[in-house]
Amino acid sequence: MKEEKSTIESNDSKQLNRISSKAKSEKPFYKKAWFWIVVVVIIAIGSQYKQPEKVGENKNSGSNGSSQTQKGDSKKEEKTEFNVGDIIAFDGKELTVEKVERNWNSGNAYLKPKDGKEYVKVSVKIENKSETEMNYNVFEFKAEDSNGAAESADGQTYSLPDSLGSGDLVKGGKKSGSMIFEVPAGSSLKLHYQPSFWSNKKVIVNL
Repeated sequence: MKEEKSTIESNDSKQLNRISSKAKSEKPFYKKAWFWIVVVVIIAIGSQYKQPEKVGENKNSGSNGSSQTQKGDSKKEEKTEFNVGDIIAFDGKELTVEKVERNWNSGNAYLKPKDGKEYVKVSVKIENKSETEMNYNVFEFKAEDSNGAAESADGQTYSLPDSLGSGDLVKGGKKSGSMIFEVPAGSSLKLHYQPSFWSNKKVIVNL
């Protein structure tokens, strides 16, 4: 019995030594190749980001039917907040908010905004200026009200004849479409556009 017990203890000791040896031999995660591959990929994606800039102006655009025109500047202007009609170069594409309709009416008596709110229709144009195909999606846009609440487009967006929807743009491809937002009546508004999942960079357009 003593010999059998001694053999069991000896086996247990060997197994513990093997586990301990294996644990010591394993490298910390930050010394493993996969960790640095992930770091390099994230850095590479971040380095491709270019600051948004105004590269032109669509003088036919306007808010509430009025024309938003300014004197053109031949120099590209780098900033993060823009106005209706500005042609904004961003993330390999150009974005223009072409028109804003306050108190938008669907024409359907059953589709009305909640008390104290209004529907706002925002029409945009997106053009692919990169060398590769890229996608667009209505969920990349949010409307921020004067209380600082930024919300996605209302469900009525999808029933619009000119709904922006979602899809892909080949090199040089263009897409014009609209979105509906339900916001506090009379509130000042900003349109947020954030097309990249990998970055918190965004374009803000004063509506």
